[in-house]
Amino acid sequence: PDPAFPKSQYPQVTSRIDKMQKLLQAAYPELKGMEAEWYRSISGQAAVKDGPVPYALNALFLAYFCNTYENKIAPGGETGTWFYLWANQLNSWFAEYIKFYVIQKQPVYLLHKRAGELKGYPVYEGNYNQTSNTGTAWSRAVIITREKQSPYIPVTQKQFLKAYLNFNEKRHTETIEEREKNMVVKTAAEEELEKQKNMVILEKVTPPAKLARAKENYLKNYISSAQRKQATIDMLKASHEKEMKPARLLLADSLTAALDQPAILNYSNLLQFKEFSTINTDGRELVRLSPGYYDLSLPKSAPQLLIVYWSWDDKPPTNNWRNRVEQNFDFNALKEMIDK
Repeated sequence: PDPAFPKSQYPQVTSRIDKMQKLLQAAYPELKGMEAEWYRSISGQAAVKDGPVPYALNALFLAYFCNTYENKIAPGGETGTWFYLWANQLNSWFAEYIKFYVIQKQPVYLLHKRAGELKGYPVYEGNYNQTSNTGTAWSRAVIITREKQSPYIPVTQKQFLKAYLNFNEKRHTETIEEREKNMVVKTAAEEELEKQKNMVILEKVTPPAKLARAKENYLKNYISSAQRKQATIDMLKASHEKEMKPARLLLADSLTAALDQPAILNYSNLLQFKEFSTINTDGRELVRLSPGYYDLSLPKSAPQLLIVYWSWDDKPPTNNWRNRVEQNFDFNALKEMIDK
C-alpha cells in the first residue's frame, strides 16, 4: 500500500471492497460449470501526492473439466476468466502509461481501443484479446467516474507532435554525443600500422599473380576510423531526419491543419509517427492525467475513480458467465459509491 495510508484505515478499504464483491455476486449468484474465488488487495502509490489510495477486488472463475486420469469432474487449476474492480488507479490493462512523454507536466496514457457501449458506459478492449495454444481469451473494461468528469483529458494532435519531436530530438542528440565520445579515431601512425598489418596478411593468403591487384584494391577501398565514425554519425542523422519528417511537416502545417483535435494513434505511430489514426480503425486515444480531478479533501479510502475489468476464456461456462455479468452487473450502484 501507499506508505501514506495508515494501517488503521485498512478496514475502510476492505468494507468498500466487500460491497463491490456483493454487486458481482448478485450479477451471477448461482455459478454453472465453474467455481469462484476472490480476494482483496491494497497496493500501489496514489496517482497524485496525498491522493486516494489504490485498491482492488480480484475474482477468478475456474471452469470445470473432465479429469480423465481420475475419471471425475474437477475445477481447472488455471483460468483466463477474471473480474477486477480497480479503485483510484488507471491500471495499465486499461490505460497504458507512456513514460517517455510528459505534457503540461502531466503523465500520458494510451487507452485501449473502444469497443462500443454497455448500459450507457463506454466499453474498451482489455489487454488480452487473442488466440494462443491455450485457447481464445477476451477482455473488456468500463471506467466509472463522478458525473460529467473524467480523470483524464485528451492530448491534442499538436501537443503530441511537439512532445514526440522534443523527446526524439533529445534522444537523438544524446545518441550523437555518445557516438562522438565513444567511437575511437586512430592517429595517422596507428592507421598506417593497421594498413601494414593487413598487407602482411594479404601477402600470406593471396597468390603472387594477384597480389599487386589485391593490395591496390585494399588501399583504394580502405576506410579509416575517422571515416567510419563520420559515416555512422551521418547515417544516424539521416535516419533521424527521415523518421521526424512526417511529424515536422504536419506540425509546420498547423496553421491550416486542425491539430487541436484529440490525438488518436496506434502503438506503432506512438513510437515512430507517420500518421494519426481514427477510433473506427485501429486507433487508441492518447490522454493525460487531468489536474484537479482527485479531491484531496475526501478520505483516502473513498473511491473517486473505478475501473471494471473482466476477461473470459472461450468456453461454454465462461461465455455464459460473461453474458450474465454484462447483463446483470449494476454499474449504476457502483457509481453511487464514487466519493463515498
